[in-house]
Amino acid sequence: MSDAAARTKGGFRRGLAAIKGMDAFELALRPTLVDLLLRPVGGWTVRPFTLALAALGLLAPGLLRAPVLWLGLTVLTGARVVLDWPLPDNHAYLLFYWCLAVTLSLTLTPGGPGKTLSLNARLLIGLVFAFSVLWKLALSPDFMNGTFFGVTMLADPRFEGFTRVAGGLSAEGYDALREFVLGAAVPYGAADVPEIPPRLAALSHFLTYWTITIEGGVAVFFLLPARLAASKLRDYLLVIFCVTTYAVANVDGFGWLLLAMGAAQAGEGRGEKEKNRVRLLYVAAFLLVIFYRYYTFSRLL
Repeated sequence: MSDAAARTKGGFRRGLAAIKGMDAFELALRPTLVDLLLRPVGGWTVRPFTLALAALGLLAPGLLRAPVLWLGLTVLTGARVVLDWPLPDNHAYLLFYWCLAVTLSLTLTPGGPGKTLSLNARLLIGLVFAFSVLWKLALSPDFMNGTFFGVTMLADPRFEGFTRVAGGLSAEGYDALREFVLGAAVPYGAADVPEIPPRLAALSHFLTYWTITIEGGVAVFFLLPARLAASKLRDYLLVIFCVTTYAVANVDGFGWLLLAMGAAQAGEGRGEKEKNRVRLLYVAAFLLVIFYRYYTFSRLL
């Protein structure tokens, strides 16, 4: 082995050791700041200040745990929600809640903010997924019958590549169905209404039940007490959700945020060896979602 290869291998091992040796609190804060840099939030009144604080937190190690930095991010992410009202997406709310949780953990428990943030991370993730399942099952009748995914896969251009590949549609077939869904085709009930291919209909129903199953599993196992052995499944379910969902839905900022929050509580109820394995799993999933941003189904197609 050449000296360069040996140095590269040694550097890689030191990098893995650094991740394993990093406490969960810091491992959660760093990806959060990376998320803010890769997916800037807000308009011109918020974005430059958010980017500046996120960059400072990564470049100046002493500021990473500074309450004033996270208070500033809390104010900015909250301002983004207010300024975008009533149209901010769910990612915007969750980002604000998470920055607030970090700020409170640093301010109220400066001696041991990791434990406080870990509890907040588990509760936030569990409740987000629980309310998501509640909305789908009880408040959105067009979800369980497959209509939601059927319309979304055709109306949202981000899903075009996935819809055409997994749904078995040609470019012409996809365009005809999309025009009909968007109301640009013939009036409803006309004779030449395009037929929904059986494969696309089956895909819509599969995605519906898969989403309910994986989101329900994440909600249940994150809300279980960490002392229960079954709760250890929570991290694996969250990673599975992120690596499958964001391979199709190009909402990588939301995926990075969920993974950063998951990393904050990865050590609860685990021995040191398993804790290190789960931390590396979160880092690997975070990096994978970065690749999803550039190698989407649409671009590959």
